[in-house]
Amino acid sequence: MKVHDVINCSFPAWYDKFRKCSIKSIVVPLTVEVLAYLQDNGTLVLPEGSQPELTYERGPTSEEEEEEASEDWDHCETSGSVIEGPKLEDFTNKIRDAITKLGGSVFPKLNWSAPKDASWIAFNNSLRCCTPGDVFLLLKSSSFVTHDLTSPFKDCDDPGEADAPVDYCLVLRKWMDINPAFEFRCFVKNKELVGICQRDVSQSYSCIGGDRLNIRSDIISFWRENIENRFPLQDYVFDVYRPAKDHVVLLDFNPFGETTDGLLFTWSELQQQSEDGGQGLSRIIEDEISLMRIEDIEGSNTLHNNERNVFDSNRHTPPRDDLPEFRFIADATGVQPSPYMQYGLPLDIIDLSTGQDPQKLIDFLQMKVQNEADESSEDEEVPS
Repeated sequence: MKVHDVINCSFPAWYDKFRKCSIKSIVVPLTVEVLAYLQDNGTLVLPEGSQPELTYERGPTSEEEEEEASEDWDHCETSGSVIEGPKLEDFTNKIRDAITKLGGSVFPKLNWSAPKDASWIAFNNSLRCCTPGDVFLLLKSSSFVTHDLTSPFKDCDDPGEADAPVDYCLVLRKWMDINPAFEFRCFVKNKELVGICQRDVSQSYSCIGGDRLNIRSDIISFWRENIENRFPLQDYVFDVYRPAKDHVVLLDFNPFGETTDGLLFTWSELQQQSEDGGQGLSRIIEDEISLMRIEDIEGSNTLHNNERNVFDSNRHTPPRDDLPEFRFIADATGVQPSPYMQYGLPLDIIDLSTGQDPQKLIDFLQMKVQNEADESSEDEEVPS
């Protein structure tokens, strides 16, 4: 994966060319002040004026309660514990105007990433934003956004080009209620569509299996008519939404490499597709089927690559060299955990569960041993 590939998958680089087959969006360039605010690791405070004034009235309160509330606010103001948000009035007004033009609610993202890892912090647990404050809250809380801003070329194999300037922007897309059962990720290698799979791997959707031939046919037709000879890269990934027959909407482009989630494919499979002259994926699948049959004969219950649960439509249709592999989860036992759930947990818990910080685990075990020793001493001191 090259820096050039990442830049060409940046939203401003492709949207104008494909706007007719994508979702209506407004691009707002990030100013120096906004970039500094998003990159600041300090306290999370929203910019002034980004949230609407509260319009509800408080219920009746006693004079004593009002006095206590007034004292609390006076204490905060005099003690300096009230932190004022940055003044980003012009940028905030641009967001507000864009939200209005796009129907009152939007889906936010930066050049490459959407703050999907921060949905847990939103009041509606969603990326649906109705005010500038909603947008700032998600962007400020997202590790994905931080990656875009600090290391977008981290996984590129031409580090000498990593200093290429990036014109960062905020992308506001008209909100659509998207059924995740109809989202698909598509992989293109050497200008050939080599793989398609469901986008949400945390669920199994029975509707995919029954309609798999039409889904693949519609996506192939959409790619050939709208993308194949128009997108500048030879290797890339694109996401689509296919809610009905003959209706496909382009959602996004992504670099062809491990920085992009392969979902039901492994990157070794996708890379081998080109090395074997277009036969890589097919041979891998046939080898796995043969291995599975041998293991069944030997009485083994071990199946590789979730063969019981991940369905490959090419195994149930006559082989054709021009058909991309289409994988989806055939039943509920094949689902994978949501990759975004961990971001709503405290960092210490993640470090303990994954072993990323051994010192925290050692401290935790020492604390556990000390607590048990204290409890044992207390039991011995209790008179009989």
